[in-house]
Amino acid sequence: MEAYIYTILAILGVLIGSFLNVVILRFDTGASISRGRSKCFSCEKALKWYELLPIVSFTVQKGRCRACLSKISWQYPLVELLGAVAFPLAYKLSPGAFFDPLGTILFVLTAALLCLYIVICVYDMRHKIIPDLFSYSAAGVALAAVALEYFVVGGIDPLRLIAGPALFLFFFFFWAVSRGTWMGLGDAKLALSIGLFLGLSQGITAVLMSFWIGAGLSLLVMLIQRITSRKGGLRMKSEVPFGPYMLIGFLIAFIWHIDMAAVISFLAV
Repeated sequence: MEAYIYTILAILGVLIGSFLNVVILRFDTGASISRGRSKCFSCEKALKWYELLPIVSFTVQKGRCRACLSKISWQYPLVELLGAVAFPLAYKLSPGAFFDPLGTILFVLTAALLCLYIVICVYDMRHKIIPDLFSYSAAGVALAAVALEYFVVGGIDPLRLIAGPALFLFFFFFWAVSRGTWMGLGDAKLALSIGLFLGLSQGITAVLMSFWIGAGLSLLVMLIQRITSRKGGLRMKSEVPFGPYMLIGFLIAFIWHIDMAAVISFLAV
């Protein structure tokens, strides 16, 4: 039964991932997200249904347009694969999903948040900006999860309520002091949903993880560039989208329930 559920959810996730690609590519371009046929960006040929099969079409066509043979971005299958992972993950982390009403609601909220985070991550990597619509929608979903906690346990942890605003103010401070050169305001708005969904302690863990991962990967890339004598590329003053690192930190804290406060207390003892 579990294997059947995971398979169905993975297929659903792939289909939703295909739609997320449309959102990422058409948002704020003037094109309708719900209308209009997909076209090749190179030759503008309208794509047939069999050229739009998630993952399958990209694989069969070897990552190229059937008409002009131009390369198709790896973003398409990667986002679809992320969708295939997001839905089973949301189910695994939502006790009682499909067997209990509250568990099912938690699954829907978790899946919605993960989908929004996929869109935010890829959009930030493409444009180095996080649109307010995405970050505020994520905050709304996270706030709904807080309300769900009230119905489940009959109360809300006060620290969870202040976690979102606290993390927002943390990033807002860096944005304000640096006038946007250290951190974008979009990162502060993204932190709002992370804090609301995870709570204060795990939210802080997610932020710490994001800084460590971001610094580590950036230094590694610069080291590789230096060794290979590659000109250009990443520099100390380069503008780097931080949203993806924040979401990696979120996933680490969320999936493995890592609580840095508990870890530090344990080590102190």
